[in-house]
Amino acid sequence: MKSGTDEKELIHKLVFSLHLSVPERNALPEQKARASLICLVLEEALQSGRWFHAWWLPDDSMIGCEIKYRGDGAGQVCWTYSGIEGNQSGVRAYISSRVAAQALMEELRRFTGNAIDGVPIDWSG
Repeated sequence: MKSGTDEKELIHKLVFSLHLSVPERNALPEQKARASLICLVLEEALQSGRWFHAWWLPDDSMIGCEIKYRGDGAGQVCWTYSGIEGNQSGVRAYISSRVAAQALMEELRRFTGNAIDGVPIDWSG
């Protein structure tokens, strides 16, 4: 692991790559991912306006299917679906980017449970 890697960077890597190495896992406090940092990472991703892969959704696990999200202004979440049912897209509206990130985090929780790639999630932290 590179020197200077902090907890937030590790959570970012876990959320968007689905994997942490053993040294990276060991660098997390109590070897857990704090939900508050997951939410912050998702909020920052939405605010960036860049697309990111919603790997946690069941449909996305199908071969040839991809679901992506991106933020589009405060509280707007654009989504695209490309798969066996063709291409679809839409927008979800929330009162803020923070609330949008919280909604995505709850979606992630619903489908991943209490761990990502074996890294326990501290939903109280």
